[in-house]
Amino acid sequence: MNVIQSIKSHLVNLPGWRTKRKIVVFESDDWGQVRMPGPKAYRALLKRGIRVDKSKYDSLDCLEQKADIEELTEVLLKYKDLHGRPPIFTTNMVMGNPDFDAIKKNGFSEFVHEHFYTSYEHYYGQEMQPIWKKAIEDKVLFPQFHAREHINTQLWMRDLQTGLRDTRVSFDHNFYGVKTQTSSLHQKNYLAAYHTDSMEELRQTEKVITDGLQMFQDTFGFSSKTFTPCNYVWPKELELYLSEKGILNYQVQSGSTQPDPTKGGNHSTRRLFTGKRNSFNQTYSVRNVHFEPYLDEDKAVEKAIVDIQRSFFWNKPAIICTHRINYVGGMSIKHRDENISRLKQLLEKLLEAFPDVEFLHSARLAATLRKQ
Repeated sequence: MNVIQSIKSHLVNLPGWRTKRKIVVFESDDWGQVRMPGPKAYRALLKRGIRVDKSKYDSLDCLEQKADIEELTEVLLKYKDLHGRPPIFTTNMVMGNPDFDAIKKNGFSEFVHEHFYTSYEHYYGQEMQPIWKKAIEDKVLFPQFHAREHINTQLWMRDLQTGLRDTRVSFDHNFYGVKTQTSSLHQKNYLAAYHTDSMEELRQTEKVITDGLQMFQDTFGFSSKTFTPCNYVWPKELELYLSEKGILNYQVQSGSTQPDPTKGGNHSTRRLFTGKRNSFNQTYSVRNVHFEPYLDEDKAVEKAIVDIQRSFFWNKPAIICTHRINYVGGMSIKHRDENISRLKQLLEKLLEAFPDVEFLHSARLAATLRKQ
């Protein structure tokens, strides 16, 4: 298995754009999203027969708190690249979450959105806008657009209205990440926000994206130039619309899922590489390094360093996938603190091995790709 993984990691780096520069980009998805509301909800869901214990995301991932961002940014500010810049996390933002009380009050007839700043107040009683503002000004966090919600709202609301058992039980505990048999032939959960089974669903998805991008602009004061689709799932038909909205680059994995809304959502796999362009002159950047200590634990640092070395061997930027789940402590402070320690180890080893490294965020990498 290790040999196969090694071969695959080399193959990912073969096609596409190359550079002699030692570029490192950290891409971190899901910020702003409420996944598991907290330990109390987790225990209650288990009692109701919802097997949230089978997924590390369900047992560890949750909305970030003030301490989580402070711990992360404190570490990032300790290190500097060739130009004296700190490592910068591209935080791919989920602009909000369901307002569960309002949806229940309207009898599941209409989806109601809650801004992620409101979610901080709702779940933690914390005012988080100053924390984000400072991290952005310190150039250690750089938001880009991920989703309005990390939910396929059309599918979720349809199944809530029809009363699917696991979906409604999960809703009662402010949880939407349930793995279950949905009313879609192709989806076993509600997290793929851009999965569309029809052209009508595609048009509705475009409206949701319009809302989300405007929220992003209003929240951060600048537009998002890159985009990472939820679960790496999006229809190719969406790309014209996203180009018209100013998206220049897609943060993706090498094999991404493409549902076809003209064929009932049937899937195919798209093979992508860094620097590839589509017919709208948008580029793709492929994540070729994984630093996910929630999965790899003590092997995470070693694996990431090997991936980075392979990237540089092939003259490719090291684009590091490292999800928010690694850096939040609402479900387990021990989990967060251990992973923060592993991040320190990674940065120390990286700078020791490659003192000429350059830290870029995803939009800056996209601009570099487009110059070629």
